[in-house]
Amino acid sequence: MSVSPLLSGVIGLILAAAVAVQSQADLVGQWDVGEGSSTASIQFDFLDGQTFLFDLSWDGDLTGREAFDLLAGDDTGRFFFEFDYIAYSFGDFLTGVGIEDSYDYGEGSPPDYADTWKYWTAEGDGLWESSMIGFSDRILTDGSRDAWVFGNYDPPAQIPAPATLALLGLVPMSRRRRR
Repeated sequence: MSVSPLLSGVIGLILAAAVAVQSQADLVGQWDVGEGSSTASIQFDFLDGQTFLFDLSWDGDLTGREAFDLLAGDDTGRFFFEFDYIAYSFGDFLTGVGIEDSYDYGEGSPPDYADTWKYWTAEGDGLWESSMIGFSDRILTDGSRDAWVFGNYDPPAQIPAPATLALLGLVPMSRRRRR
């Protein structure tokens, strides 16, 4: 079977885009945590370039801060998660997060105040927005996404979709043979 030059070009562009997207995030670990009818995700982008993703499930109300307690309290041994914060009367200020071998800590030192965890939120497939409220006040909803980025003001890293990983040969795809 021969492939037309146009189709070859399109496939090349798709693969180039997939590689570009892949290079934006080094997804080191992804875990499902908790049980319930609602599900949300929390992404952590560390200064060392590593990204971790948690898909949380729960019933009832859950704040962004309570989600951290859920992660830290997971006793399955599948992952290591710790966090540090400063409690203020108006809410909690996240200062440190450790997942597996990555750990970043900061309280916003001058002159650029970049050594902090920046909080981003999105609903469903919506665009990331810098959060205007703290994680103590954020109520997670079914399908919501939260992200924490350390050391810069960039939005969360793009994580390749499973279809992109399949194009790169990182996820096995089923093949069908024509007769």
